[in-house]
Amino acid sequence: MALLSLSMGDPERHVARPDPERRARLNQRLRQSFIEGAEVDMRRVLGRGLTAEELERVLRRYPGDLPERREK
Repeated sequence: MALLSLSMGDPERHVARPDPERRARLNQRLRQSFIEGAEVDMRRVLGRGLTAEELERVLRRYPGDLPERREK
């Protein structure tokens, strides 16, 4: 019976807590990957990197950062 109570645990203990710094780092990595993907695609298609104007267009297409999770 003790084994059962150990495996059940405290449900509140396993709830993910919001970590704004972690989310900010994740969003930064996602933006970086989005831009790097556009750069790789441009090099594959045209044989050169993005110009400043093309980078601006890429950034306008970026879908945005992950939204904050709502507390239940």
